[in-house]
Amino acid sequence: MASRSPVFPTRVSYRAFGRQFSRGEQMLLAALRQLRDPALHDEGMAQLAALGVDAEGRDAFGELLPLLATPQAPIDLLRPGSPFISASELDLLVCLLRIAQWRHARPREDDELAPLRRQLAHCAAAVHTTQLTLRQRSLSPVGLRLLDPAGWLRQR
Repeated sequence: MASRSPVFPTRVSYRAFGRQFSRGEQMLLAALRQLRDPALHDEGMAQLAALGVDAEGRDAFGELLPLLATPQAPIDLLRPGSPFISASELDLLVCLLRIAQWRHARPREDDELAPLRRQLAHCAAAVHTTQLTLRQRSLSPVGLRLLDPAGWLRQR
Protein backbone atom coordinates (compact mmCIF):
# COMPACT_ATOMS: atom_id res chain seq x y z
CA MET A 1 0.00 0.00 0.00
CA ALA A 2 1.26 3.45 -0.81
CA SER A 3 2.28 5.72 2.02
CA ARG A 4 -0.01 8.60 2.80
CA SER A 5 0.92 12.18 3.40
CA PRO A 6 0.94 13.02 7.13
CA VAL A 7 -0.73 16.36 6.40
CA PHE A 8 -3.40 14.87 4.12
CA PRO A 9 -4.03 11.23 5.13
CA THR A 10 -6.55 10.80 2.27
CA ARG A 11 -4.03 11.92 -0.37
CA VAL A 12 -1.42 9.56 -1.69
CA SER A 13 1.78 10.67 -3.40
CA TYR A 14 2.05 9.77 -7.11
CA ARG A 15 5.60 8.58 -6.48
CA ALA A 16 4.53 6.35 -3.59
CA PHE A 17 1.70 4.90 -5.67
CA GLY A 18 4.27 3.87 -8.25
CA ARG A 19 3.33 1.41 -10.96
CA GLN A 20 -0.16 0.96 -9.54
CA PHE A 21 -1.23 4.14 -11.33
CA SER A 22 -0.88 3.87 -15.12
CA ARG A 23 0.24 6.67 -17.41
CA GLY A 24 -3.21 6.81 -19.02
CA GLU A 25 -4.88 7.14 -15.62
CA GLN A 26 -2.47 9.94 -14.73
CA MET A 27 -3.25 11.73 -17.99
CA LEU A 28 -7.02 11.37 -17.49
CA LEU A 29 -6.81 12.67 -13.96
CA ALA A 30 -4.58 15.57 -15.02
CA ALA A 31 -7.07 16.47 -17.78
CA LEU A 32 -9.99 16.44 -15.33
CA ARG A 33 -8.09 18.66 -12.92
CA GLN A 34 -7.34 21.07 -15.76
CA LEU A 35 -10.98 21.14 -16.85
CA ARG A 36 -11.93 22.39 -13.41
CA ASP A 37 -9.57 25.37 -13.71
CA PRO A 38 -11.02 27.97 -16.15
CA ALA A 39 -7.52 29.08 -17.19
CA LEU A 40 -6.56 25.50 -18.14
CA HIS A 41 -9.92 24.28 -19.47
CA ASP A 42 -8.80 24.22 -23.12
CA GLU A 43 -5.65 22.28 -22.23
CA GLY A 44 -7.77 19.73 -20.36
CA MET A 45 -10.03 19.30 -23.39
CA ALA A 46 -6.98 18.87 -25.63
CA GLN A 47 -5.56 16.26 -23.26
CA LEU A 48 -8.86 14.34 -23.28
CA ALA A 49 -8.78 14.45 -27.09
CA ALA A 50 -5.20 13.11 -27.02
CA LEU A 51 -6.44 10.20 -24.91
CA GLY A 52 -8.95 9.37 -27.63
CA VAL A 53 -12.08 10.78 -25.98
CA ASP A 54 -14.48 11.99 -28.68
CA ALA A 55 -16.20 15.40 -28.66
CA GLU A 56 -19.34 14.03 -27.02
CA GLY A 57 -17.24 12.40 -24.29
CA ARG A 58 -15.28 15.60 -23.70
CA ASP A 59 -18.57 17.47 -23.29
CA ALA A 60 -19.75 14.78 -20.86
CA PHE A 61 -16.66 15.29 -18.71
CA GLY A 62 -17.16 19.05 -18.85
CA GLU A 63 -20.72 18.61 -17.57
CA LEU A 64 -19.58 16.15 -14.88
CA LEU A 65 -17.26 18.55 -13.06
CA PRO A 66 -19.93 20.81 -11.49
CA LEU A 67 -21.70 17.70 -10.21
CA LEU A 68 -18.62 16.28 -8.48
CA ALA A 69 -18.69 18.72 -5.60
CA THR A 70 -22.19 17.83 -4.45
CA PRO A 71 -22.58 17.43 -0.69
CA GLN A 72 -24.19 14.01 -1.20
CA ALA A 73 -21.11 12.50 -2.83
CA PRO A 74 -18.11 14.82 -2.82
CA ILE A 75 -15.33 13.99 -5.26
CA ASP A 76 -12.31 16.08 -4.34
CA LEU A 77 -10.33 16.94 -7.46
CA LEU A 78 -7.00 18.39 -6.44
CA ARG A 79 -5.43 21.37 -8.19
CA PRO A 80 -3.60 20.79 -11.49
CA GLY A 81 -0.01 19.72 -10.94
CA SER A 82 -0.57 18.41 -7.41
CA PRO A 83 1.88 15.63 -6.50
CA PHE A 84 -0.92 13.81 -4.67
CA ILE A 85 -3.94 11.70 -5.58
CA SER A 86 -7.01 12.00 -3.38
CA ALA A 87 -8.92 8.88 -2.38
CA SER A 88 -12.00 10.30 -4.06
CA GLU A 89 -10.08 10.80 -7.33
CA LEU A 90 -9.23 7.10 -7.25
CA ASP A 91 -12.91 6.41 -6.56
CA LEU A 92 -13.84 8.41 -9.64
CA LEU A 93 -11.53 6.33 -11.84
CA VAL A 94 -12.85 3.06 -10.40
CA CYS A 95 -16.46 4.21 -10.81
CA LEU A 96 -15.79 5.01 -14.47
CA LEU A 97 -14.28 1.56 -14.96
CA ARG A 98 -17.05 -0.35 -13.22
CA ILE A 99 -19.91 1.58 -14.80
CA ALA A 100 -18.33 1.05 -18.24
CA GLN A 101 -18.46 -2.70 -17.58
CA TRP A 102 -22.23 -2.66 -17.03
CA ARG A 103 -24.68 -2.89 -19.90
CA HIS A 104 -27.36 -0.23 -20.01
CA ALA A 105 -26.31 1.50 -16.78
CA ARG A 106 -29.02 3.99 -15.87
CA PRO A 107 -29.61 5.67 -12.52
CA ARG A 108 -32.97 5.45 -10.83
CA GLU A 109 -34.77 8.71 -11.49
CA ASP A 110 -36.13 8.94 -7.94
CA ASP A 111 -32.60 8.91 -6.47
CA GLU A 112 -30.99 12.13 -5.19
CA LEU A 113 -27.72 11.27 -6.96
CA ALA A 114 -29.40 10.55 -10.33
CA PRO A 115 -27.89 13.59 -12.14
CA LEU A 116 -24.37 12.70 -10.96
CA ARG A 117 -24.83 9.01 -11.75
CA ARG A 118 -26.26 9.79 -15.20
CA GLN A 119 -23.25 11.95 -16.01
CA LEU A 120 -20.86 9.30 -14.66
CA ALA A 121 -22.50 6.80 -17.02
CA HIS A 122 -21.95 9.14 -20.00
CA CYS A 123 -18.30 9.62 -19.01
CA ALA A 124 -17.83 5.88 -18.46
CA ALA A 125 -19.16 5.21 -21.95
CA ALA A 126 -16.70 7.78 -23.34
CA VAL A 127 -13.77 6.14 -21.54
CA HIS A 128 -14.93 2.69 -22.65
CA THR A 129 -14.64 3.68 -26.32
CA THR A 130 -10.98 4.72 -25.89
CA GLN A 131 -7.97 2.48 -25.51
CA LEU A 132 -7.50 3.81 -21.97
CA THR A 133 -6.97 1.10 -19.37
CA LEU A 134 -8.29 1.78 -15.89
CA ARG A 135 -7.38 -0.53 -13.02
CA GLN A 136 -9.58 -2.17 -10.44
CA ARG A 137 -9.10 -0.84 -6.92
CA SER A 138 -11.01 -0.91 -3.68
CA LEU A 139 -13.44 1.93 -3.07
CA SER A 140 -13.87 4.34 -0.19
CA PRO A 141 -17.36 4.92 1.28
CA VAL A 142 -17.86 7.74 -1.25
CA GLY A 143 -17.22 5.44 -4.20
CA LEU A 144 -19.34 2.69 -2.70
CA ARG A 145 -22.20 5.14 -2.37
CA LEU A 146 -21.92 6.16 -6.03
CA LEU A 147 -22.04 2.51 -7.14
CA ASP A 148 -24.75 1.48 -4.67
CA PRO A 149 -26.98 -0.98 -6.58
CA ALA A 150 -30.09 0.64 -5.08
CA GLY A 151 -29.34 3.74 -7.16
CA TRP A 152 -28.98 1.99 -10.54
CA LEU A 153 -31.10 0.12 -13.06
CA ARG A 154 -28.66 -2.13 -14.88
CA GLN A 155 -28.03 -5.42 -16.58
CA ARG A 156 -24.75 -7.30 -16.57
